[in-house]
Amino acid sequence: MFEKKLEDEATTHPFVKFLWHIDSMGQRTTIIPKNATDRGLFLFMTIGIPFAVVWLGGVVLPYYHTEVNGTVIFHITAATFIFYNIFHNLLLVIRIDASGRTSFLPSVLKPGWGYCSICQVNYPPRSYHCHICDECILKRDHHCKFTGCCIGYHNHRYFLMGVIYIFIGALYGIYYQWDYVYSTINLPIVYFFLTLIAPHFSLMFGGINLWGVVVATLHNLGLVTLIMAGYILTIQVRAICRGQTQYEMKHNIRDYNITLNQNIIDIMGRRWKIAWLTPAVESPLKGDGCKFLKTNEYEPPKDI
Repeated sequence: MFEKKLEDEATTHPFVKFLWHIDSMGQRTTIIPKNATDRGLFLFMTIGIPFAVVWLGGVVLPYYHTEVNGTVIFHITAATFIFYNIFHNLLLVIRIDASGRTSFLPSVLKPGWGYCSICQVNYPPRSYHCHICDECILKRDHHCKFTGCCIGYHNHRYFLMGVIYIFIGALYGIYYQWDYVYSTINLPIVYFFLTLIAPHFSLMFGGINLWGVVVATLHNLGLVTLIMAGYILTIQVRAICRGQTQYEMKHNIRDYNITLNQNIIDIMGRRWKIAWLTPAVESPLKGDGCKFLKTNEYEPPKDI
């Protein structure tokens, strides 16, 4: 009876009110975002990416090749590799808990630490409260609306690699289907690009048929995905080179810029040189997300 009372009190504590979504290994047991906007973008991503693979493999690939050969096998293998890395990385972004639930957070406020009145816990430097997730995130970078969760110390590696593979996949798909798109629209080059910008107007004036509108629209979605992934990737690379989170970039905080190699290790882990191949590669991080070496504390290794 006493244990049941303690359990009830624990589950109603502000900092652990969503604890039933986290298992003993610090992983979420549900992948569906609780925010309506996040759910819509999450649905768009989980449907759109597999559809793109089916589109390229079921429509575009047969246009170029009528029989299975080495080139076909190469494209299928490459697409499978990219697709696997995108979804496995993004799944881990969602499944791995980025908050401080599984970390030891002291009851006494340490120097440089802060106090969150919402979660009622002391939080370490570089950690902030997310009002969408309604929890404090260790080394919070930002809230990702497509996955419906925050990117922080424990899942930043998987977010970064997920974006990289989305960028590679979008670039690969756009390049691969270019001849198919051009031949389907089948207009002079100037009208071709005008049709890509506004395919519905071209349909109204008889420039293309309904199938041409579908092809042009899907090609535009691929371009939008490429631009969006490229933008996110540019911001991430810039922050990593400076040893910053998104919050620290906005407020010009450069206290944790050690070296480029150390900055990469802080995100990708000790085995970062091979961790990019697959999220299945174990690449442990250096610390626990509560203490970070500052620039003025770093002593480069010396040759003796």
